[in-house]
Amino acid sequence: MNPLVRCPHCGHYHQATLEYCPETGLPVYITTKPEPQRDNKILVWLAVAAGVLVLIACLLLAIFVLPRFLSGNFSPGQQQPVMVPSLTLAPLETRFAENNTPVPTATEVLIVETATPEPSATPAKWDACPGYEYQSQLRTGMQAQIALEPALPNRVRLQPSTSGTIAGYIDPGGLVEILEGPACEEGWIWWKVREIETTLEGWTAEGDRNSYWVIPVP
Repeated sequence: MNPLVRCPHCGHYHQATLEYCPETGLPVYITTKPEPQRDNKILVWLAVAAGVLVLIACLLLAIFVLPRFLSGNFSPGQQQPVMVPSLTLAPLETRFAENNTPVPTATEVLIVETATPEPSATPAKWDACPGYEYQSQLRTGMQAQIALEPALPNRVRLQPSTSGTIAGYIDPGGLVEILEGPACEEGWIWWKVREIETTLEGWTAEGDRNSYWVIPVP
């Protein structure tokens, strides 16, 4: 009895002597084509390139490293000393001789004396507001100082009046510049001032019949 083979197309078993499937007409035996051989040219070129690199490395070692190793002047980790050319300077006498500028001695140094300005006399009082019980010591353009006694700050107002808005305060000892004035209001002599340290600006009273609150700076 002839053996049976299974057809890969219809899935049935047929006589082994049949070459074609009686149902599909396709070959019972599937012949596989031989796989084409891979092209090995790339591998060959890679091997050639690697060989060339190895050959170059061997040549470099033979030219630069091998002679020093054989002569005994080479040790691992040793760095070849770098020769730096030195700069030779001319003798000091020669360089100093080129500079003919004489150096002044201590006796030849000119002493410039700074003149200390003498304090000017206190400005004379004048009748800034006729009919007032006290006279003024200030004028426009002068510098003045808030009195230290009594140790109270001076109010600076936006208008020359006790009802004017308070812009700030100037502590005792503060320096001011007289900008405008006088303004005669409410029995007081008012001056428009600017504090030199803070640039606070406004009107302040010079004083009353008992004492001055803003004193001119000599």
